[in-house]
Amino acid sequence: MRLTAPRPKALLVAAMTAATLAATSASASAAQNWQTVTSTPNMTCSAYKHHKVSNNVDFKVCIVVNSNLDAQAVLVVQNNASVAVSIGGEVATNFGSNVDCASSTLNPGFTRGCYSPTVHVGSGQTLIADARLRLNGVDEWWSAS
Repeated sequence: MRLTAPRPKALLVAAMTAATLAATSASASAAQNWQTVTSTPNMTCSAYKHHKVSNNVDFKVCIVVNSNLDAQAVLVVQNNASVAVSIGGEVATNFGSNVDCASSTLNPGFTRGCYSPTVHVGSGQTLIADARLRLNGVDEWWSAS
């Protein structure tokens, strides 16, 4: 197989395309800070799961739907360890409410949630949310529907 050097015009087009894609996708998934979690009757959650890094750090995925049929997903993390841990991750849904969760420190005994944006979903739709928790640099996925 023979390799040829790319032409300057082709490089310029590729660079412009990459820049356009980066600019258009960045606004949909800005990093979110972790917040205190308040459970409500409108919140449906998966069971807590131990992260593979530690049996003392649990996480779950929740979907919140209000009376206007607006929904959002939440990655909830609970630190039952005796030391602080590093968390981050993302939430991905089938209803267009996605978010990157900022890297943060979660102190012992605390529970925090990373909330995706609220979007209108209407009625009769099956809602699915997947979340990835990065715990001390190791990723693990969990799903709620």
